[in-house]
Amino acid sequence: MGMNQIPLPPSHTMVVRSVRARIYRANQILGEPTQVFYREDPRQVQRGRYLLVADQLSDPRMQPCVHDSIVTTCHRGKKYVFRIFYKRHKCLPVNQALQQLAGVEMEGDVLVVAVGKKVGIRNIHSNLEMRAAERAVQKFAQKLAPFRNRRTFPSSIEV
Repeated sequence: MGMNQIPLPPSHTMVVRSVRARIYRANQILGEPTQVFYREDPRQVQRGRYLLVADQLSDPRMQPCVHDSIVTTCHRGKKYVFRIFYKRHKCLPVNQALQQLAGVEMEGDVLVVAVGKKVGIRNIHSNLEMRAAERAVQKFAQKLAPFRNRRTFPSSIEV
C-alpha cells in the first residue's frame, strides 16, 4: 500500500480550498465530520487535487508518512468510491473508533474522503454517503487487520 495521491508541481495559479470528510481519531469512540484542505490548479484541472492530510492526522513526528488506499463499496444498491488515509506505526495508539466500529485493532487516525467521477476528491454530501463511508472504513479495517504486524502490505486489497 503506497501513496495513490501524487503531489502537484509548484504553480503560480495554485489555490487552496476545503472539502468535507470524515475522521476517526484514535482517542475518540466515534468518527466525526471535518474539513480538510486540498491544493489544485484551476487552469490545469487534469492534474487533480492534492489533499493536505498530514495536518489532520495526529503524531506527525512519530510517523510522518501517510498511506492512502482507494476503496469501492456498495451500500443500498449504489456504488461509492472513497479514499482512506492512515498511518502505520507500532507506537501509535490503537484507534478506539475503529475498535468499536469494526471490532479490530488499527493504530493511528483514519481519514475518509469521497472520490468523484470528474475530480479525485470531493465533498461527502449526504447522511447516506456518510453511512457508506463508515461501512467502507469498517470493511477496510477488517481486511487490513491480518497484515497489522507485517512489515509490508499487499499491493491491493479488495473490500
